[in-house]
Amino acid sequence: MEVEDYILLFLSLWILISALATKTVDVFLTLTLIGLLITLEVGGLFLSKDQKESMKPLVELLLVIFAIIVMKKVYDVLAR
Repeated sequence: MEVEDYILLFLSLWILISALATKTVDVFLTLTLIGLLITLEVGGLFLSKDQKESMKPLVELLLVIFAIIVMKKVYDVLAR
């Protein structure tokens, strides 16, 4: 197996375990973002520029969702 295969396997297992271990979508999406960022940082040397560029929109989408989750949590705390 090549390094790209191991990276894909790690990310797939991370998302699967995150889905099975969490009860809320907020936590799942946050863990998915963390796993994707870890994968890009650690495996970035082994990925081609095209592969990194194709993952960028997913990271950006998850970052926007994460910002919305944080804003929602801050609003809940301030509304009490």
